[in-house]
Amino acid sequence: MKISIIGSGNVASALTKRLFERGHEISAIFGRDRTKASALAKNVASIAVENLAKLPEDSDVYILAVKDDAIIEVAKGIKTNRGIIVHTSGATPLVIFDGIHKNFGVFYPLQTFSAEVEADFNELPICISANSSENETLLKELALSICPNVYSISEEQRKGLHVAAVFANNFSNFLFTSAFDICKKADLDFEMLKPLIRQTLRKIELSDPDKIQTGPARRGDENTINLHENWLETRSPEFLQIYKVLTEAIIEKYTKHY
Repeated sequence: MKISIIGSGNVASALTKRLFERGHEISAIFGRDRTKASALAKNVASIAVENLAKLPEDSDVYILAVKDDAIIEVAKGIKTNRGIIVHTSGATPLVIFDGIHKNFGVFYPLQTFSAEVEADFNELPICISANSSENETLLKELALSICPNVYSISEEQRKGLHVAAVFANNFSNFLFTSAFDICKKADLDFEMLKPLIRQTLRKIELSDPDKIQTGPARRGDENTINLHENWLETRSPEFLQIYKVLTEAIIEKYTKHY
């Protein structure tokens, strides 16, 4: 397929490279950062354009890998004869394109993207939806060409999936950051915790997370909980409220349901 890419950040870069590797033609790339867009275009035998009006009008798909609050503005600037306009957001509604373009959809790769670590498209899922069965079929074909794990999901499902992803990735990484800071204050090396983190990830590959929950809150160990709260209050008070909220949530869940 002929693909136009709008964006030059981490998501745009990963998708562009994968699409090119799998034989698709990258018609053009537009990015607000011209240097990054030009470098990306050079790597995939494409061109970088300086404004949206210069994107080719005959692309099959236009992928908007931009910030959520820029999607409408960007979509309005694209001219196309027949192409499908898609965004890559987990939170933005599909209907945001309604009244702007005839053919539109969502092409949402569920992964955390960064320049430092290459995403594995053989493992990550891509979630799609579209405003017609024909458009959804085309998006599914495109997604399957770069990734074996493709899901057609509803708007409500995508909202829930994005919330779950924030808990699983963004919040968990913040907790790792908190643990790192706590280690520094206790004059400890964070490397000591990495085997524990890896073992936790291995366990959720083998079982449901709720079945492997451990720790003082799961056991109802009030003495240990009090010791932790006292330590945090004197050494790392900025994490005390987080500890209390998560501890109470764990106690409530396992007291009520188990």
